[in-house]
Amino acid sequence: MNDKDYFSHLYEIASHLNKEFSLHSALRKSLEKTVEILNLETGWFWLTEPDNKSVYLAASYNLPPALSNHPERLSGRCYCIKQYLADDIDQAMNISEITCSRLENISTGTKDLKFHAVIPITVNRQKVGLMNLLSKETRQLNEKELAILNTISELVGTAIQRTRLQHSNRSNNLKLDVSLHKVLERVFHPQIEAIVSCLGNSDSNDNKISEALHKAKELQKHLTMFSKETKEQEKARNNSKEFLYPDLPLTKRELEVLTLIRRGLTNGQIGKELFISERTVKFHVTAILSKLNANTRTEAVDISLKRGLLSV
Repeated sequence: MNDKDYFSHLYEIASHLNKEFSLHSALRKSLEKTVEILNLETGWFWLTEPDNKSVYLAASYNLPPALSNHPERLSGRCYCIKQYLADDIDQAMNISEITCSRLENISTGTKDLKFHAVIPITVNRQKVGLMNLLSKETRQLNEKELAILNTISELVGTAIQRTRLQHSNRSNNLKLDVSLHKVLERVFHPQIEAIVSCLGNSDSNDNKISEALHKAKELQKHLTMFSKETKEQEKARNNSKEFLYPDLPLTKRELEVLTLIRRGLTNGQIGKELFISERTVKFHVTAILSKLNANTRTEAVDISLKRGLLSV
């Protein structure tokens, strides 16, 4: 690969990371392009949970049937994840020339994948995630190819950090608007109404009282207008958030799991209802929470109802 092609590929990946509406879509496009330029077969991204002690599957590309038809095989820890969380992987590197541990002891649907590479993603020395790449060929990426992956890792890390900061800022701004609106509704409006009522019921013809009543009514008018504007800004921000960062679509199976969560079933009960293992249920629950940006099962159900994913 010459330098012209090298910078052209990096520019294309950077463009995808900047223009895609959702982080999931941006990560998948980056995977697709990375697999293409290095002539590999498939790959996936893990992103770290807030506690930095575990990871979740954030995006994948061209998974073999053994994984795409059995998502539970992509749950839990593997060699790469353990090494990454233990701070033993800090650069893109080749993994041993053996079948990926995710496909170990599986006889069909693996597409004969053998080669395995892992690329850690960090931002300001903070763990963000890692990328796994696989190929049918028994090969080792050379130094230039590993350097390309390290650069792609930096681009991806920056995009992830930017997205998280944007979500955090929107959340903080929304909380500020809600708090301000509550102060207006609970404190200022009742007090100004009491002042207006008191001045209006006064029997005095004092000009100062009349002037105070006039000013109080003007203040009441301005507070009402300000409260209305705050509500409109909050509504516009919510609409803007949905447009810029549309939530990932839930699969049919994830909707089935979410429906049973809504009924209050445990993971074990959901597994029996859908004839799948409890481990598979846990995988689907993790995916649901990630896609809906929810912290709890209850919050996931609430978000789904508000957005019409589940019938009321």
